[in-house]
Amino acid sequence: MYTGFFDIINSILQCTMFIMTINYCIDEKYKKSKIQTFSLIGGISLVIILITSIMGNYSLAIIIMHIVSLVLAVLPYYKDKLSATIGFSIIYFIICINSIVSNIIINFVSNVITIDSTNINLLLILVVYIPSYIISYFVLSNMKFMYKVFLTIKSRISSIITFIIITIILDFIISLSFIINGKDNPIFEEIVFLLLGGFIILVTWYFASVNKKSSEIYNLNTELENKINELKKIKHDYGSQISYLYGAYLMKNYDKLGELFKSAIEGNNISTQVKVVSDENSLISRIVNSINFIDIDILIDEKAKLEDTNIDEMDLQRIISNILRNSIEALNGRGLLMIKSFYNYNHIVISIQNNGPQIDKDIIDKIFHQGFSTKENKHKENGFGLYIVKELVNKHNGNIQVKSEETLTEFIIKLPLHI
Repeated sequence: MYTGFFDIINSILQCTMFIMTINYCIDEKYKKSKIQTFSLIGGISLVIILITSIMGNYSLAIIIMHIVSLVLAVLPYYKDKLSATIGFSIIYFIICINSIVSNIIINFVSNVITIDSTNINLLLILVVYIPSYIISYFVLSNMKFMYKVFLTIKSRISSIITFIIITIILDFIISLSFIINGKDNPIFEEIVFLLLGGFIILVTWYFASVNKKSSEIYNLNTELENKINELKKIKHDYGSQISYLYGAYLMKNYDKLGELFKSAIEGNNISTQVKVVSDENSLISRIVNSINFIDIDILIDEKAKLEDTNIDEMDLQRIISNILRNSIEALNGRGLLMIKSFYNYNHIVISIQNNGPQIDKDIIDKIFHQGFSTKENKHKENGFGLYIVKELVNKHNGNIQVKSEETLTEFIIKLPLHI
């Protein structure tokens, strides 16, 4: 009969831990005043108590309270949301572990002896609430320790998603324990299983994208290592040649020095370009290798076979090479080009990105018009490359669009999939 009171006190203490930990760990310029801190604690506590009173201590309520408390606790500190999320997640992790241990003890005792309603309330107070109060006291009186834990975690992990995944997994563990022990609302059980399925799909997608990024970074590092080894070789060669030149100087063989200097300079030319290609034998790679990109870095990531379109190779070559030449002009000989291909149900998508200057909003809708050019065009010799691209794509029932921002310009070509 007294568990409702103990539950309210517990909710207030948990919200106090959330806000006090965040406020202690956050950067000094984002800290809240005492009045703001107590207002946040009071507001979040009230919301959590209302959710508990409406939904009860069931599985779905746990997940909803987690999401609501996370949003309400982190939102006031949005300027440093990573630190706020880490601080919140440390406390939530402690609360979840305590809850899991408490549930294990309660289920064990319930299976060993028969407990009436009075004794179950007493058991809840002894196993759930009192340990929770002790933990709250430890956390709130040892903020320096919590700060050290915060710094340790933040220095090793920089992704907010990682913390959210960890705490949501704990939510599902607690929820499933309720379901397994028959203590859950039947309607909530169905919703929790649906949420679990969606969560698994999202986590799988997230880690797949992380793996893809890791693969790209690995390929870039490999290319950079090759460049470093090439530079080391040149350094070694130059050392030998300088020694030889110095010998010629000591022997006063001045007539040969000019010729030897010229030979040394011309003998070691190295491009600063970094090129990472997923398939050296693909059509895109062949097109790239036929164009002089000067010192533009190139990343090619192909997940689709262009042979699966109904466009002949020459038309594809004309489409891609015209966009690439346009990108080279925009980059003015230095920058990054990223070419990607992938399947999109009925289409093959080719994305060509460059980090050149943004295309002016006033002209972006005109760049595919015949004869339109940003260069001097007195004799009407420019402005046909992108027009030809548009014409060829439309001819084969595809479409092309361009997006341009301050840091990235992207051409997106969609071509019908033909298997």
